[in-house]
Parts: sequence; structure tokens; C-alpha cells
Amino acid sequence: DTGSPTATERSPTATSSSDQAAARTAAVEALLAERSQAVLAQDGTAWQALVDPSATAFAEAQATLIDRLAAVPFAEWAYEVVGDGPPLTTERAQTLPAGSAIIRVRLTYRIEGTETRTNREQYLTVVPRDGDWLLAGDADAGPSGVDTQRDLWDLGPVRVVRGERSTVIADRRGASQQRGERLAREADSAVENVDEVWRSDWSRRPIIVLPRSQQDMATLIGDDGDGLAQIAAVTTGVFERGIARGDRVVVNPDAFDTLGALGRTVVLTHEMTHVATRATSVVGPPIWLSEGFADYVAYEATPVPTAIVASDVLGDVRDGEGPRRLPEQADFDAGEGDIAAAYEGAWLACKMIAERYGEKALLRLYLEMSDDSGEGWPEETSAVLGITAKELTRDWRAYLRDLAAA
Repeated sequence: DTGSPTATERSPTATSSSDQAAARTAAVEALLAERSQAVLAQDGTAWQALVDPSATAFAEAQATLIDRLAAVPFAEWAYEVVGDGPPLTTERAQTLPAGSAIIRVRLTYRIEGTETRTNREQYLTVVPRDGDWLLAGDADAGPSGVDTQRDLWDLGPVRVVRGERSTVIADRRGASQQRGERLAREADSAVENVDEVWRSDWSRRPIIVLPRSQQDMATLIGDDGDGLAQIAAVTTGVFERGIARGDRVVVNPDAFDTLGALGRTVVLTHEMTHVATRATSVVGPPIWLSEGFADYVAYEATPVPTAIVASDVLGDVRDGEGPRRLPEQADFDAGEGDIAAAYEGAWLACKMIAERYGEKALLRLYLEMSDDSGEGWPEETSAVLGITAKELTRDWRAYLRDLAAA
């Protein structure tokens, strides 16, 4: 039988299909390189020339987007083709030329004056038109359960406000220049507050994102929005090969705007601590230590009476319903209930450690728990503090009882 290809041969159909895929990938890479240059050159004409004019709604949205991008001073903007995306739905495929496909792409950008490189996963629909490849959509992967990640400029017009160290990206519809400047000043102060405690290196050039609404915040962080009313800001980014990438602080305007100056300082210092500590973390420490340490730094910079800060958890202790273990991941899930007591309990655990063993011991504990050279939590507790995790929990519960009785 000589009708089947040998191990070193390919059938004409397979070869043709492979060659077509390779040619398409090369063409899409060239298209995306031109798209990158259009952003950096703020060339709207070149940008629109890469969009399929038959995709009317998408073309209009892209014309709006390039106008918004002109307000942001990008130092870098580049795409990488990661691979094929999910298949087009049958209905969608019938409206496009044969050979159209969804391509999975990674966008990486950096804003001038910052060291933060942000990665965004995108699913772009490409179509063949008159010998070229053009973009025809960025939402066709949705039915498969994956979506193009969005930035603030995808949601509305933006303004960029500079502090001495910080960069604020704000939705123009909800934030005036004056409001952006105030946030930048407060973020600059938060950077200084972090440096009073955290000695390890970090960029000290944070990005703060101020959306127009809580719902827009949910879109930016990929959240369903449940429980976000309890959260004034979050630090978001990704761990990639043991390194935090793209970290920025995203503000919840609905909650943040209810705070006075002291409250805003506490929130921003807390979040800036996350940005700083994640810069050297290889693995995430236990969440009670991560959140408790961030609050420890914040309240060292802005002293507030313990009875006021920890009223929820101390009230639980007085009612005989105090925590029996250090807070865990589920305790910080705002979508499942009140999270105040979890934050307060975590803060008091770190405060107790600093009082009894010294701030340097607290710092060492954090560093040991966030590298990958040892056993981590809970095993390494004894190496740093000389007590087991069980004994630490026992002492913390007694500490809470003493504070509640005071």
C-alpha cells in the first residue's frame, strides 16, 4: 500500500493547511506591528486602515478608541500572537469571509514615567480582504467563555495626571483635573509612608486608575461586582514566573469618595504596600499576613485608636463570637459577606507580632513567607518568631481578648 504518506511525508491537504496558517500568522503579526506603530505615533489614519470597514460598529468603536489613546503618553505598545483563539460561532462565521478566525493576542504596554509593563489578553477577529488581513472585532470569543481584557480607555475618555512619583489615569467623565491632582498627591504621600516601613526595593512609581463607577471598576478587575461596595480600592496585576507584573491600584469611586483625607490616606497606603511587597514576592504569603501587613503600614503612618479601627472584631470577641483561627482567603471574599472583621483581625495579628518581637521580625516573617526558598506558612513561623503557628494563633486570640476587655 503506497497510498498513505510516510512518517517524513505530509499529505497535500495537511501541507496546504499548515502553510495557510503560517501565512496568516505572519500577516497578522505584520498587521499588529503596524497597529502598534499607529498608537505610538498617534496616527489615527494608519490605525483605521487596519480595520475592516465592513465591520461598521467595530470600526466606529476603534475610531473612538484611537482618539482616547492619544491622551495617554505611551512609551511602549506591542502585540504578540499567542495562538489561535476559540472558533467563531456558526452564525458569526456566516457573516465573514472564508478563512476568518479569532486570534489570541497579548498586548504589552508601558506609560512614560512608569516602570510598569501591563499585559492584556485580547481575542481579535481577523478577516481576509483583497489579499490583506484586517481586524473585524474583539468580542467574538465571548460565547466561548473568554473575553478581551479591557482598560480604562476602552470604557470612556481618559485624562492622565502626574504626581512627583505617581501616575493617575482617570475617566474624564467622573474626574476633573483637580480631583486627579489631589489623588496624585495622596498617592505620592502613600509611597513615602510605605518607605517608612518597607525597606526592600520597588519602583516607587505607581499607577492609580480612577474609573467613573463601581461597575467600571468591576469590569477592569474582571469581577462580578458582588461586595465591591465594601472595598475602596484594590491592587491588581498578575504573577508570572514568580514576578508580579502590571500591578496598579484601581480605585472604587463609589466607596473612595465617601472617605475623608485620613481614610483616603489609609486606603492608598494599604494598596501601595501591596504594590511594594509584590515587587519582591515570589509566592504569595498567607492572606492574613498580606492584608494585615498592608494595614500595619497604613496605620503606622496614620495612627488611629485601636478600639476604633478594630471595632468589628473586638465586638465579636465581646459577644463570645471571636475568631478561632487567623483569617483565611474566604474571610476576605466581599461577595460572601462582611469582611471588616477579617481585615481588623489580620492587622492586629501583625501589630501583635511587631509589639512582641519587633518590627524587623514582622518584616522578616513577611519576606520568608513570600519567597520560595523555605517551607512557607505555617512551617517557617518557628524559624522567625520561635513559636509555632498554633502558638501564634493562641497568642493572637489572647491579644484580642485583652484588647476587647480594655
